[in-house]
Amino acid sequence: MSYYTTVLTLLFLAEIVMGSCDTKLECSLLGDLLEMAMKQKSPDKGCQCLSRTTIPAFQSMLTQPQTPGDKGVIKFDKVVTNTQKGYNPTTGIFTAPVAGVYQFSYTVMTLKGKHLVVYLSHNNIRQQTTWLKGSSYETGTANIILNLKKGDQVAVKSEGSYTIHTDKNYPYSWFSGYLIA
Repeated sequence: MSYYTTVLTLLFLAEIVMGSCDTKLECSLLGDLLEMAMKQKSPDKGCQCLSRTTIPAFQSMLTQPQTPGDKGVIKFDKVVTNTQKGYNPTTGIFTAPVAGVYQFSYTVMTLKGKHLVVYLSHNNIRQQTTWLKGSSYETGTANIILNLKKGDQVAVKSEGSYTIHTDKNYPYSWFSGYLIA
């Protein structure tokens, strides 16, 4: 029986069972069936799902204020997670270890009352911009989903010579990404 036939069969059986059980049991049973489907192996492809150690993912934080200059890459220097080693804290650049659809997010903080413009770059092409100005310390967060090829590069860059603020005890500026499909 093929992987897809197994999944469809399990979902069909779940539909039959769900019509005659209470909600808690339905959810439990459906969850178990889906877990079994995810563990199903195809003889020619091996496991159909990635493990926690093979999914490219990273989370990094800025521990010191930084002024990277115009079009300079912000180097989020403290790495919390970096499976598949796609993020380089020395350069501030994520290089996709495998092709796929990735979700990226970053948060940056201004110096008190200062202007700040940063953007997410994909292969040196601006994708998304965050502009901040206020009377206090302001933070801005951006999220984006990108379809990457193996070797594509993603970074957060500064527009102009602005300082990205943070605090080593409370890292307000961070950058993260992971493979979603």
